[in-house]
Amino acid sequence: MPISPQSDVAAPAVPLTAPRPAPSGPAVSARWRLLAGAAGFAGAAALGASFGVLPSPPAITAPLTVLTHYAVGHSHALLATAWLEGTGTALYVIFVLALAHLAGARAGLAGRITTLTAAVVLAVSLVYDVTVIAFAQSAALGGHQTTTALVAYGLFAATEHVFLLAPPLFLPLGLILLRTPVLPRPFALLAVTFGVIAPILGLAGLFTVTANNNGPVGAAINALVAAEGLWIIAASLTLPLRARQASGQPRQRNNATAAR
Repeated sequence: MPISPQSDVAAPAVPLTAPRPAPSGPAVSARWRLLAGAAGFAGAAALGASFGVLPSPPAITAPLTVLTHYAVGHSHALLATAWLEGTGTALYVIFVLALAHLAGARAGLAGRITTLTAAVVLAVSLVYDVTVIAFAQSAALGGHQTTTALVAYGLFAATEHVFLLAPPLFLPLGLILLRTPVLPRPFALLAVTFGVIAPILGLAGLFTVTANNNGPVGAAINALVAAEGLWIIAASLTLPLRARQASGQPRQRNNATAAR
């Protein structure tokens, strides 16, 4: 019996490599990651500069003349501090939200908590800036405005405590990073550690620390804030590099498959 030519058609080849899993997060360009990293770096740098620009303020119990003399003498530094702190916090928060966005659906409830906490941190930052601006401008006006300057300085000292009493931003962010490969795992573990320590130090500082973070607890709070800033800088530099490594791996696999 003659064999039909159609029966000699070869069966479709079975692929040797397993299908590539779909990415867990949204697909974003390398430029988007670079801009997000730049926002984080600039935000952390601006916040660090806001602490360095302003000379150490007097104690909250200092006489009114000392407080007003300090505000008048450092008026420009106070206004620059308010701008750097507000702008730096906004960029800082944008970077954190970008990390949560990259996690995609895996962020879940922790992603929503991160968004809420970021809004709270930004709101506290704006209140802090209002008190600094009011302190500087009211003291410069003099007269009856001096009373406003004294009240603003008291609110300024109180707002410093609220930053650590607010919901810890790093805790939900760290939980997100533990479930996603957005950043290396040590970043996630450090973020969770910072998020656990922050409210504890905030509670201790509320009862033991006066203005300007004096004493051992105040030094621990300053060290924590500095460590969080360094974390943001390191993460902002790592994010674009990690994206390049991830995009380079599929190309290497494809080249190896073609060589076979």
